[in-house]
Amino acid sequence: MRPAEARATATLSRRICRAPAVVAALALAGCWSAPVATVKPMGEPRLIQDGIPVESVQVAVVSSVDRSAGTIELRMRGRAAIWTYRIGPQVSGLDNIKPGNVVRATVTEELAVYVLRDGELPGKGRIAEDARVLAVDASYRLLKLQYPDGRTETFKVPLGTRLEQMGAGNSVVIQPVALFALRRRG
Repeated sequence: MRPAEARATATLSRRICRAPAVVAALALAGCWSAPVATVKPMGEPRLIQDGIPVESVQVAVVSSVDRSAGTIELRMRGRAAIWTYRIGPQVSGLDNIKPGNVVRATVTEELAVYVLRDGELPGKGRIAEDARVLAVDASYRLLKLQYPDGRTETFKVPLGTRLEQMGAGNSVVIQPVALFALRRRG
């Protein structure tokens, strides 16, 4: 066999060996799909757990600051409602914060996770959800939520959170608790 024929045979042989790997990769790529929060939750309607404390950093617009009551009202990005937070003792620089300022707020909130049917919980009636569970990673204690505007946020939840009972599609109600850091943007 001449050198040119040997090279052509070797090239053909490599291509034939790679073909099954390429076909397998393409087939497996077609099997994966992104998680969605619109799936129907599993199980009977119920409260899975409430009072789950989480911390997050949010960009917000200040609606009002009441120093005497120790509260601040913020409108978070992607949320229609104005939320009232208790101002933590470690928050400084409030004298420079005025309504209309865009701020970077570090807040604590409490999550309540439900299995609802048509937005209702038997015995409690209609529950206004703020987000839905998109994914749960129990090994790292991560709870990924999807808001109605499509934005997602991942929270690290404390030990003792019943993540094994939570799944995609569960409804989440968020309650504001406290503001413990605030920085004016721009």
